[in-house]
Amino acid sequence: MEKDESYKQIIEGLKTHSSLKNNIYKTTCTIFSQFKAQLKELSVQLAADFQSIDPSVEIEYADINKFEARIRFGGDVLIVTMHTNIFTFPPEHAIFKTKYIHEDQSRSYFGVIHIHNFLSDSLKYNRINDIGYLLGRIFVNKDNHFFAEGKGQLNFLFDNLVQQEMKPETIEQLIKLAINYCFEFELQAPPFNDVDEVTLIEKQLEFANSGYQTGKLIGYKFKAQQKGEIS
Repeated sequence: MEKDESYKQIIEGLKTHSSLKNNIYKTTCTIFSQFKAQLKELSVQLAADFQSIDPSVEIEYADINKFEARIRFGGDVLIVTMHTNIFTFPPEHAIFKTKYIHEDQSRSYFGVIHIHNFLSDSLKYNRINDIGYLLGRIFVNKDNHFFAEGKGQLNFLFDNLVQQEMKPETIEQLIKLAINYCFEFELQAPPFNDVDEVTLIEKQLEFANSGYQTGKLIGYKFKAQQKGEIS
């Protein structure tokens, strides 16, 4: 086969996309392993320290698989997951306005780690329709630089991609902030008129898994709600 210009472009594309994404994937895997280690260490410390306060409150870590880990504390679970794909952003995103990205466009590709909050009972009773909430997502590039988006302090403490490098102490801080955010909103009963009707199949399915569909009602509205797109 002739190695013409199109063939050379394929080789270059493999270098700039496939090899780059493989490197970012490996970097993200390493960081995710550090997240797991921090979650486990924190769970052990919390369980030991809280034992004398209230031994009935269960605190435990679970390594689910290569891409998921959980820490359960009382009625809440923090689920940390790593996405297997690599992402970039639309051209209008703020990162493309930085000199850091202008100097090297390959810095604009990221691995992603998500942090979700679910109720412990949602997992315990396998209530598959229960609602969880995305508390934050962390974007990591090939240089181990990162930024985070999320709720509370996760939305503004870690927004400087140029200056921030992922370190063990940073991971610890991210996890602690996410756990503390879980305590800022409580499980609230829905309005009576929203749950006053139920079909037989809904009743059978819901109560087979210990109750109605459940999720915390957070003290803010999502953007779609604010725009009147959903109620």
